[in-house]
Amino acid sequence: MSSKSLLPATCPPESPSGQLRLCIPSPSVRLESDQDATTTALSETTLCLLSGSLDDFILFAGQEASQWLLDQAHDICDPTHLRGSLWVWKGAWVLVARTDPLIASTYFYILPTNLTTPLSKISRRDGRSKASSNTRNNARIMRSRVLERDERCWVTKNTEPLTNSHICPKRMGDDLARGVFEAFTGLPHSPNQSILDPTFGLCLTLNLDTWFCSHVLGFRFVSPNTYRCHIFNTDPQCFYTAAGAYRRIPPPPYLLIHGCIASPPNPDRDSIPPPGLLRWHYLQCVIKKFGHSNYTSLAGIQFPNLMEVVDSDEDSDDESGTDDEADWPSKSLDLGRAIEAERVEGQERLELVDEWLLSTS
Repeated sequence: MSSKSLLPATCPPESPSGQLRLCIPSPSVRLESDQDATTTALSETTLCLLSGSLDDFILFAGQEASQWLLDQAHDICDPTHLRGSLWVWKGAWVLVARTDPLIASTYFYILPTNLTTPLSKISRRDGRSKASSNTRNNARIMRSRVLERDERCWVTKNTEPLTNSHICPKRMGDDLARGVFEAFTGLPHSPNQSILDPTFGLCLTLNLDTWFCSHVLGFRFVSPNTYRCHIFNTDPQCFYTAAGAYRRIPPPPYLLIHGCIASPPNPDRDSIPPPGLLRWHYLQCVIKKFGHSNYTSLAGIQFPNLMEVVDSDEDSDDESGTDDEADWPSKSLDLGRAIEAERVEGQERLELVDEWLLSTS
């Protein structure tokens, strides 16, 4: 049973008009320093986790209503056991039902009495990672196995150009990836589980991979082997399609990615990513969009980079998802076709000029 006594005794600070805030009582939070693993105290009695426009929250929650927000609170605070409950201020604190519509107010995630919890760490995927030749070789093996397993893009079902999109960035390393796997799947990891196992990858087209790896595109679980695509850029002037992003509505036919269904092309094959891993990735998208600075700026809340981040491309391992000098399987053929098309177009121009000169002579 959750402890209502942890809720503020009086009305919480008023949110800006039309805004939603998700908070947790500071006494429920257990922070550990990366240096000495000691508990760090929070100066405020309340920690704001997520905040943003109610309209934006509703865009992603859809018909899930308050269940969506409760799921995000679980994943930030208690992803393995899901023991907390959600409360909202409506002139008094009210327990939230899963089907309640979201409202512009302050929500609190309340854990059982005397229970403290660490908060989910945040993955930043900026820059490039310098990796050993052994790591690069293993990444290429992973890429080959993921492409062989899926054969097609999870969203568009295109067969090329494809790449292996990493659910967790390679720079996290094996130990941190195992921790994510256990916390979000509820399953034990194998002794030799690696972040470069095919389980941590999926096939996407190149532009979808860019958005997936930058936490603009996330997959929301719908049912086994079925996910809904959510684009976390809510700029009304930006349209994310299968062909790319546009600043205005592109000419038809086009496929808007937000709301599309994603699914493994060959769900019966081995090493399909479990829903828990994609749940973790989706949470990173939510935090990037809605994460409050009280949460995102906490000491030690960022995953450490276990590979050196470098600006140079030399010997680097690109976090955009590509694991090979060839950015996609048919790169050489595609470039060859492009060069040939340019040659033919140039020849046609010369012929037109010759015809014009003859006609004027």
